[in-house]
Amino acid sequence: MLQGFQGDTVTKKITISSLEQQPLKISAIRSTIDDLITYELTTATEGKEFTLEVKTKAGIKESFRGEILLETNSQKKPELKLSIMGRVKKELKVAPPFVHFGIIDTTKEAIAPKSLEKTVRISKVSGTDLIIEKIETGSDWVMASAKTGEEGATHTIVITLDKENLPKGPFKEKINIHTKHGEKAEVVDVTLGGKVL
Repeated sequence: MLQGFQGDTVTKKITISSLEQQPLKISAIRSTIDDLITYELTTATEGKEFTLEVKTKAGIKESFRGEILLETNSQKKPELKLSIMGRVKKELKVAPPFVHFGIIDTTKEAIAPKSLEKTVRISKVSGTDLIIEKIETGSDWVMASAKTGEEGATHTIVITLDKENLPKGPFKEKINIHTKHGEKAEVVDVTLGGKVL
């Protein structure tokens, strides 16, 4: 498995050995994911062992899966299939990614202000250069802001619902948090849900 953060170039070496008496020859090599990886086959021990170096191309944003196919002179395995998986780890984590407000009963005279407020933590897995640039909400009755005075790898986002403008019935909203870390700009989504009586 090739594993790294978005934009990283990751390299993995695979050893291919023969247990047969007949010397192993690899006559051709191809891949089902040439747009995502490069590969190079070298001979370690003539007729017995090969090294396959697989490297991801720069700029990969999503995890992927595919195969490298080797044509050999082996009667038992004339074609050798190697499964290749690439996992792109997220540099930013949001906890929780879904915020549930539960049932909000607006028929009551007093609604506890804390029931209309939730917090989300956004953190960077490595490094401390996380900046919250702006936060967008999809409705005027949803307000979100970053807690002031926080710097570094973790930030708290405070989400508040405006009780005067809440629509009746179930709701599902999205908040877009625009961040910057290093030279990368990234938008992280948080989904809100609940029901207003």
